[in-house]
Amino acid sequence: MKQLSSSSPPAVVQLLPVPEAPIISVVDVTMSFPIVKRYREMLLHPLRPRRVHTALSSVTIEIQRGDRVAVMGPNGAGKTTLLKLIGGLILPTKGDVVVDGFNTNYDSGAARKSVGFVLNEERSFFWRLTGAQNLEFFGTLDNLGGVDLRNRIQELTSLVGLEEAAARVVEGYSSGMKQRLALARGLITAPSVLILDEPTRALDPIASDEMIDLILSRIYVDSRKTLLIATHRMDEALKLCNKVLVIDKGRVQAFDTISDLKRDRITLPQYYRRALAVGEI
Repeated sequence: MKQLSSSSPPAVVQLLPVPEAPIISVVDVTMSFPIVKRYREMLLHPLRPRRVHTALSSVTIEIQRGDRVAVMGPNGAGKTTLLKLIGGLILPTKGDVVVDGFNTNYDSGAARKSVGFVLNEERSFFWRLTGAQNLEFFGTLDNLGGVDLRNRIQELTSLVGLEEAAARVVEGYSSGMKQRLALARGLITAPSVLILDEPTRALDPIASDEMIDLILSRIYVDSRKTLLIATHRMDEALKLCNKVLVIDKGRVQAFDTISDLKRDRITLPQYYRRALAVGEI
């Protein structure tokens, strides 16, 4: 038997690249809420167990770091429930939600810090405070303070184009300015994931285009956020997102990339209607 000499070069072992773990992983999640009994039902059937409403049923999805996902579906489909679960605001009845490595069932606090919410501006701010004072208030709630918070506020107002308006009372802001302030608020903790609830709603066409450009150029490209955008607008989804997730009746009916739709020559409205039709079968 021939022996290898000690001078023989060692065998080269080629290691395959390890795929990056998804930043958001939703595994077999079901979310049910008890239905409050009506007064008549409480009197006639006091011992009858309360009924439950299942908002999500056996949902499983993975979202990669850097994705821009349009979350679409009819009203009451379960979109808001899914986004609240991802943000750690509520815990699933069954299953697991993992955000940036944190399971919300066991470490919801850390998961919440990884997610920023940009909600409807009308119910998000104190109108008699300035923009900077609003950001200071919400930053304090997130355990920020001192010089770090002041620097963060200056950085964010510059990022969203509100440097000159930061000292003005929010009551005098335009709809576009309020939405920019909502973006700054969602970014106050430097989250990895940003959830936007219809970011161009109530904006005129020019302000809408400016908001889309701001989200893509400053929030996504410069800050490298993973975006989840709840929207009913097809044009907004096509401009802002690289993937589309359709939810109906508490289930994921479709989840694909926009490029796949274009390759298959399917328009987004066609794709959306087909996804809803599948849910009706």
